Amino acid sequence: MFHLLSVLIFFLLVNTCNSSNTFIALLDPLLKPSPFLSHELWYSSIVSSSSSSSIIHVYNAPIHGFSATLTPDQVKSIRKLPGILSLFPDRVLHLHTTRSPSFLGLELETPNPFILNTSQSNSIIGVIDTGIWPEHPSFSDHNLGPIPAHWKGQCENGFRFNHTNCNRKIIGARFFSGGYEAWFGKSGAPIIEFRSPRDSDGHGTHVASIAAGSPVTGSGFFGFAVGLARGVAPRARIAVYKVCWASGCLLSDICKAFESAISDGVDIISLSLGSSRLPFYLDLLSIVSYRAFSHGIFVAVSAGNEGPELASVANEPPWVTTVGAGTIDRDFPATIHLKNNVSIHGKSITLMQDDKLIRKYYYPVHSIGKFNSSSKFNFSGQLVEGKIVFCQAEGHVARLSLGAMLKRARAIAMIVSHGNVDPNGIVSEPHVIPTISIGGLEAKKIEKYILSNKNPRAKVCSQGTISMHAKPAPIVASFSSRGPNSLVPGILKPDIIAPGVNILGAWTDAMGPSGLALDYRRSSFNIMSGTSMACPHVSGAAALIKSNHPDWGPNLIKSALMTTSTNRKHYYDRHKQISGSLMHISDESTGNAATPFDIGAGHMLPIKAMDPGLIFDLGDQDYVSFLCGLNYTKEQLQIVTGKKSHCSNEQDTWQLNYPAIAVEAERVRHGPVVITRKVKNVNKGSRIYKAKLVGPKGYYKIDVKPKRLKFSGVSERLSFRVVVEKENGMQKGKNLWFGALIWREKGGKHNVKCPIVIFCGKEYLNGLKN
Repeated sequence: MFHLLSVLIFFLLVNTCNSSNTFIALLDPLLKPSPFLSHELWYSSIVSSSSSSSIIHVYNAPIHGFSATLTPDQVKSIRKLPGILSLFPDRVLHLHTTRSPSFLGLELETPNPFILNTSQSNSIIGVIDTGIWPEHPSFSDHNLGPIPAHWKGQCENGFRFNHTNCNRKIIGARFFSGGYEAWFGKSGAPIIEFRSPRDSDGHGTHVASIAAGSPVTGSGFFGFAVGLARGVAPRARIAVYKVCWASGCLLSDICKAFESAISDGVDIISLSLGSSRLPFYLDLLSIVSYRAFSHGIFVAVSAGNEGPELASVANEPPWVTTVGAGTIDRDFPATIHLKNNVSIHGKSITLMQDDKLIRKYYYPVHSIGKFNSSSKFNFSGQLVEGKIVFCQAEGHVARLSLGAMLKRARAIAMIVSHGNVDPNGIVSEPHVIPTISIGGLEAKKIEKYILSNKNPRAKVCSQGTISMHAKPAPIVASFSSRGPNSLVPGILKPDIIAPGVNILGAWTDAMGPSGLALDYRRSSFNIMSGTSMACPHVSGAAALIKSNHPDWGPNLIKSALMTTSTNRKHYYDRHKQISGSLMHISDESTGNAATPFDIGAGHMLPIKAMDPGLIFDLGDQDYVSFLCGLNYTKEQLQIVTGKKSHCSNEQDTWQLNYPAIAVEAERVRHGPVVITRKVKNVNKGSRIYKAKLVGPKGYYKIDVKPKRLKFSGVSERLSFRVVVEKENGMQKGKNLWFGALIWREKGGKHNVKCPIVIFCGKEYLNGLKN
């Protein structure tokens, strides 16, 4: 049903063309007619029937084909030509953005051989985003050695950017605007800011510094989060691929960036944007990411910011690592002092700009009530001038823009409620007006005070930054998109979570931290939130693993990150002066324990991932069998994999050798379900692992066979089976069961965790839609 709906949406996109539109043609390179000396000449002949048509991009790898502006008649005729595998309408995609390295255990002073390994500088992270601000100290190449020998890329010239802006940190930079210009050129939308790899938005600079920024002392954001800023892999190299502009990121440009990244020799691709929920053979982002995987490249993607709705996760393919967002143990506390001696606690990263003024006096408080994306306000000077304005946000709204409107109306400050969520997870935003963010429960107190007083007054102040054990962390962010995987329920998504709330990172000098035109502030760093920020944390961790294990492919790295992750959060009791990690990671939106639909395998632990003990390995043929299990035709298989394949033996999707198990309960009701997995020992010497099952009792009977795995040496592979049966007397109503299988090394340090999820797949997903 989901695939049928997706196909209908896909063809609706195609058939809404009133005039020429951009399309991406996928072709079989082996079917090039012999008269043509090159594929490019062949492609040109295909679109030559219209003088208004022109080729935008030619793709030679990982996909073969072209993008061009085509009329509806051309689309119909091209579809019938030999060699045409598929024709995709171009689409606009958007970025997933709304003290992390130390929180991950990657302190610069730690004498850990994995962190100090000089080979770390051999890893190359390709950042596909909005470009980079190359002069920023986070991209200094101090103490870095020669550029890795496997690098084949270049540094493109453009507006305010040339080859001298690259160094031994930023080893390459390219920009792709052909698709964007073709799409928006006719609409009058903003076209190009810097027609070069230079970043005028800030997002690309921010995520690049999170992944691989060099250490910068004395960093911070207007007095907040002051200290040492550095990326997860500070010695890794950065390759920049600018594809996102003022109005979005065109799929045709992203495909060209993937082609360049693969041919340039990157080891990691970091992509903080999302695909639509289309079958993989209709989704070019799924296709090009598969081709990157086939070339040995680890692809990290963001899960999206549509949480806490279930089945909202983006980027569902199993060959990418999909990353959700959690909090870190740093906070920016602030207090609202009401005139009735009641104090309200929230957080802020803007109060210190005018702290002396608003801390000293009580100002009138004016409420504008609730607002959402459709609300319209016309603030007169008398209404809000000289006042603290209280507003209650609903849903995904532009709080930064509201703050700008209040600033223009000369309000003193803004108190904004983020809705009924746990205050511990509220994001701090770089407003242009002094702003304090509070949760729904605190908002009710202020609302009650305003209604019961004719002249409500308040003053606000900041407590600055509290780091290290400021609160239990991580907590999965309310905005982080959730599973289950609506395309393939047998594949758990997201895969893991990483820091994505209130993250400090480098910033462009071309834009104020709020991203608003009237924001004239300039800061070398900015604090941002979103799964966009979580994704580069995993990209950096993957670079560390790749540097220490250069022969590991993308699925080994992914397995190591997932099986060593944690579902516990750290806490610190200031009164008892004790700390620990006994509590489960919680869900900000509910306060309950987070499930694998929220956090996947758990919160990543990069140091442990360097030495995982056992890994789940996957190759091209495994994915062919997986796609066969989705009933793909041989033509659809070729579209995804780029190779001619056939389905010799179909298998259930949950039989993919994935480091997580997700089973639909409907299948269990009809009899035992047997899931097979194979693990590889990556340590020297003989090793014995014993199985331990954790999870709630009753409902399902789960067994592991064998219960011991005995490895005689490194690289040996052993299989095991997980058998799932319903308990006697189990009724239909148990929709969800969450647990895990843990392989514990006898007499050793390794614990290899594999989450297990049992849920009523079709019934559950249909219930979410209705």
